[in-house]
Amino acid sequence: MKKIAFLFSAAALLASCAQKNNVATAPQPEPLPVTELSAGPALARLKASVFKMSGNYSDNVAVTLDSRGNLVYYPAPTDISAASRPVEIGEGWWLNRQGLGERSVFTRWTFDEYSKLPAAPSPEEIKAAILPGATVTEFRVLAIPASDAAREAASDPTLLLRYLPR
Repeated sequence: MKKIAFLFSAAALLASCAQKNNVATAPQPEPLPVTELSAGPALARLKASVFKMSGNYSDNVAVTLDSRGNLVYYPAPTDISAASRPVEIGEGWWLNRQGLGERSVFTRWTFDEYSKLPAAPSPEEIKAAILPGATVTEFRVLAIPASDAAREAASDPTLLLRYLPR
């Protein structure tokens, strides 16, 4: 029994030791914009968001860049479906269903084309596929959970305009 206790103590002591490196770390990418959450006593719910774009890119897959132009978000082809497409709610606003942010830009790939790719393109291929000038021009978080917004959008998308901060 003493051997087992000794082995556990020795294993714990060894596990707590870590080699120190003096290697400089690469600069971390800028964090993605945080979408607000509404918290209740037992759960947190993602808030819906809406955006405007510099043109009609509603059928184009979006990716997000940081302030230096580094790619910080792109979906896997398996993440893209008809349910990812934004929903037009009126006055140039679209319900975000793909995870776009303020620094999102649009690629030449349509949702259908991208969802059929066998694997995600490389970051270089994605950056080369960005349409010049195809950007999110305005972005707002709504005072409604994303799940409720999706239900409203299914019946009458224009109802979501009432949640838009003015």
